[in-house]
Amino acid sequence: MVAVGLLGLGVAGFLADVVGLPHDVLALLDQRASVISMVVGLIGLVVQVRPTVRAPEPPLRVVELPRPPARHFLGRDHALRQLTAALRSEAGVISLAICGLGGIGKSELALQYAHAHRDDYELIWWIPAENATQIRTALAQLGRALAAAVTYRGQDGPASVAPLAEQDALAYALAWLAGRRGWLLVFDNVEDPHELDPYLGRLERGQVLITSRRSTGWDAISGRILLPELSPQEAVALLADLIGSPVAEPTSLERLADELGFLPLALVQAGGYIAETPGMTVARYRRLLAAAPGRMHAASPPGQSETDRHVIARVWQVTRHALADRDLLTVELLRLLACYAPAALPMNALGTSVDVAESVALLASYSMLTLTRPERGRPGDAPEQPLVGMHRLVHAVIRAELTDEHRHTLRERAARLLEAALPADPEDIRSWPLYARFLPHARTVLAPGSAGMLQAIRYLAASGDPRTAHAWQRDRHTALHAALGPEHPDTLAARHDLAHYRGEAGDAGAARDEFAALLPLQEHILGPDHPRVLATWHALALWTGKAGDPAAARDGAAALLPIRERVLGAEHPDTLGTRHDLAYWTGQADDLEAARDQLLALLPISERVLGPEHPQTLGSRHVLAVLLGRLGDPPAARDRFAALLRIRERVQGPDHPVTLNARHELARWTGEAGDAASARDRFATLLPVRQRVQGPDHPDTLVASEALAYWERQAGPGASALTDRIPFRRRHRREDE
Repeated sequence: MVAVGLLGLGVAGFLADVVGLPHDVLALLDQRASVISMVVGLIGLVVQVRPTVRAPEPPLRVVELPRPPARHFLGRDHALRQLTAALRSEAGVISLAICGLGGIGKSELALQYAHAHRDDYELIWWIPAENATQIRTALAQLGRALAAAVTYRGQDGPASVAPLAEQDALAYALAWLAGRRGWLLVFDNVEDPHELDPYLGRLERGQVLITSRRSTGWDAISGRILLPELSPQEAVALLADLIGSPVAEPTSLERLADELGFLPLALVQAGGYIAETPGMTVARYRRLLAAAPGRMHAASPPGQSETDRHVIARVWQVTRHALADRDLLTVELLRLLACYAPAALPMNALGTSVDVAESVALLASYSMLTLTRPERGRPGDAPEQPLVGMHRLVHAVIRAELTDEHRHTLRERAARLLEAALPADPEDIRSWPLYARFLPHARTVLAPGSAGMLQAIRYLAASGDPRTAHAWQRDRHTALHAALGPEHPDTLAARHDLAHYRGEAGDAGAARDEFAALLPLQEHILGPDHPRVLATWHALALWTGKAGDPAAARDGAAALLPIRERVLGAEHPDTLGTRHDLAYWTGQADDLEAARDQLLALLPISERVLGPEHPQTLGSRHVLAVLLGRLGDPPAARDRFAALLRIRERVQGPDHPVTLNARHELARWTGEAGDAASARDRFATLLPVRQRVQGPDHPDTLVASEALAYWERQAGPGASALTDRIPFRRRHRREDE
């Protein structure tokens, strides 16, 4: 309408001269036309700008996930609840990292959450994030998807839109995210946390979920979830769900789950393979896994394409390539660890250089191993080293990839490092916690005939595991026999120790017979007066007595004593040891007074020559106290054991077996002296210590249990006079040991 009026005024002005209008009328028309023209221009501007001021947009729905979530998803309910609670805990950008070993189920947990909560977000976008290029490309794709969604929204049909350049698309995505809150970004498999900084620093609202093998470097984000292996029950349930058909032997599922380290990816791989392979059973799969672990860790269910294979043999390749790019020493350290046993290893068995410490820290940051510090032990214990642990499947896969030559070289290096790390005295109780840590690795990397293996065997015997000591010593003797021959001195020494450990393991008669067979061979090779020959003679007398013939043991010691005095001297420690044994077996043969007198004569010499706190001197004091009690003076025995116990606790430690023996005898003779209630209480406190230190089935633990029951009866209401003696079970060790 305005345009029509303006056109009319223009025509009138044009015809003014023709029709002869006055000049004042023409001026008025010109002014009005200018005003109208200005108004029309403003109206046109408003009309032109008006399309950019849109009505409120309808909700946007953009969801980009890599695949549907797995149907078999068991054992992660707690982690899923933890994740849900964390992402709803605060305003602003909530960024959360799920960390753990490859194959532990980080990506699957994130996918399960995103799928379950897809209706809670306007946008969900999955970003492969192993490197900066992947992150940038995925965010640019997000920008293009958002631009297309905004353009297409409200259109009756698709419009032709030129794609944005990568930098523009990236800027568009970040600008869109910065202005909204109802979105979730999932950065999957982040290799370097710092590669996210340029993007997370520009966002103020919304939620970011990160999965990464890296367990460190997340200080700038809201929180972190460390994903562990499944529990044994959850792992078995997952396997059963995957296999489907009932398993004939449920325990085989438990064993398979344990052999796979309760790692979700390994369980899924194995379960799928068993379910899809004709004729495959759990038992057969376990046999194949034991025989050819490399093959089975690379095996996928039949029919799965090569590109879809996501198996244990491949899952750590990305991490190892990243480590190799950064530091080849770290990769070699990983291979060295795979040559040890798949158990926690004290870190000093890898060396003590700064380079090693840095490599261990780097591997721990990638979740390829765990690094823990043990709790503080008892006062006086050797300081515990940080423990390096590797998941058993990481261990198996890396070990399977090594060539025989490389594995042999690394094993020799591991053996040298382990021998250097072993404490010097395996019979010192303060070193036992560290020896216990080293034991599985000693069995794995040490040669049977090595010096380090000898130390490990001595630890086993001293700490109360003679059966294992005997088994390992048998292997040691076999190796030396094959390498050096049956008459080599080292082979004969190993045979001597083998007989001793057989006796300690409970077969005193066999030990006696083996020493009897060894003695003439040693006399022939070494000569009758050789110290090793005399040591075998001493051992023969000892095990003859332990086999039940104390009189013969006494006679054997009596015959040996003058020879040792002549060869070694009257005050040599070995000579004094024979005098001690002569007194002991004399007492065991029921000549108590003669045994007492022999010990009373021996003790001053032992204290002067060996020292008042030497183990052999303390052993003689122990036997003398027992003899005094058996001779009818229980109070004297009690008092001597009370004094001896204080020394044992200070010198050998409160948990050493000989200290526990002294506690046992103190309790016994306290009761024999007439205080049954105190005896009961002492045995009640001793029994749990025996159970903890020596185990519930150790003979000394069983004796303590019987003693406690006896003195409980004696201390009970109406207990009769102490006329009976506790029926001690026959032991295969001497009371002074």
